[in-house]
Amino acid sequence: MEFRSDIFWRAAKGCCPDCGAKIRSGESPPNKWGRFANIPDRCPACEMVLRRRDGFFLGAIVWNYTLTAFGVLPVLLIAVRLGWCSEVWAIRGAILTALTVPFFIHALSWRLWIGTYYAFLPEQLPSSGRRTDD
Repeated sequence: MEFRSDIFWRAAKGCCPDCGAKIRSGESPPNKWGRFANIPDRCPACEMVLRRRDGFFLGAIVWNYTLTAFGVLPVLLIAVRLGWCSEVWAIRGAILTALTVPFFIHALSWRLWIGTYYAFLPEQLPSSGRRTDD
């Protein structure tokens, strides 16, 4: 198994991992969560399915948790260690961070997950002969 970094970075930048067309969040109708979680179902250029069957979203949850737990929360620990804030304010900040940051980085997490999936399994891209309807 070989990691294809070109596919990963293409998806991370908000492009289709298969054809490279720009994917915009506003191309599908708004859902109940508003514009932040609005990921289109298909690529507008090649019709590749971006929102696959039940369970595929779990990878985006892992990315979301990882970015929040290991990217944002350590800043609070450093702030306490350096004396910039008290433990009470750090706990309040951690709770606020845990409740708000995942909502705002959902689209990024989804793009990183699609990039990770297809970078490790490029043979599952439609250009490799796989069906686009999943």
